[in-house]
Amino acid sequence: MHVATEHLSVHFKLGRRKMLKALDDVSLSVPSGEFFALLGENGAGKSTAMHCMLGLVHPTAGTASIDGIRPFLGAPVFERVGYLPEEPHWYPSYLTIEESIRYYARLHRRAVPLERSWELLEVLGLAAHRHLRIGKCSKGMKQKVGIAQCLMGEPELLFLDEPMRGLDPVGVRDFREMLVERNRRGTTIVMNSHILAEVESVATSVAILKNGKLVLQSRVADLVREDAGRYDVEIETHAPPDYVVEIVRHDGVVRGTIAAEHLHDLTLAARDGRLRLRSCQLRRPTLEESFFAAIDREGTDA
Repeated sequence: MHVATEHLSVHFKLGRRKMLKALDDVSLSVPSGEFFALLGENGAGKSTAMHCMLGLVHPTAGTASIDGIRPFLGAPVFERVGYLPEEPHWYPSYLTIEESIRYYARLHRRAVPLERSWELLEVLGLAAHRHLRIGKCSKGMKQKVGIAQCLMGEPELLFLDEPMRGLDPVGVRDFREMLVERNRRGTTIVMNSHILAEVESVATSVAILKNGKLVLQSRVADLVREDAGRYDVEIETHAPPDYVVEIVRHDGVVRGTIAAEHLHDLTLAARDGRLRLRSCQLRRPTLEESFFAAIDREGTDA
């Protein structure tokens, strides 16, 4: 399922004269089958953009659409959509995990086999706690219940707002593998997250927002592509050569970066015994580095 926004703007009144531009002329395109992540600082407009895509917030200007259809509450298109909010709230809280799952399964217009619900509880590690009341569950367990209700209808499009929040490392790994597998089977995923390392491991494309404006939209592979002009090196020496920059020292080991034209100088120094070369590889920026570069560049332009 294809998701898009065109010149999307959302303004909130803060008083009689003050106005907050939560989104400012944002145009995005998420092709069908994409694993797409919205990135940005707190207040950048990520959740507002997602709420517009879901029809929960009406834009001040511009449009949001799913498969070319403008979303509205109760629209038939949502039969194929799953949504996990940033902080799921469960009502009524005196229901058990099992009862809650049965309740949400029956809300779907399309019948959801109960066997499917039990399968998700097993995969998410909730089966042994199915008789525990929601009100007694930990934050991580409540998050897993939210994941179960989001996935049980086999949606073709997933909206996930900070989905890893509250999960332990095992839960993060298991949920990540579930998302990657669903994306491989054709599910389109739109995710907000602050965990850039997780985004880099699962997303195929990202958009970066700052102060409600779109800073960058790109394929993840393009952002973390190896830089043929620089090498990351790790050497043992008390006096690193001047051409080694971005130096970090730890227990007698120097980590830094060199330009490609100094690669021959480094190998000569290692051969002559002036330093010990532990590793040398092409520079590969992380998504985190690309994110901060884009944010800093936008701040400088502003």
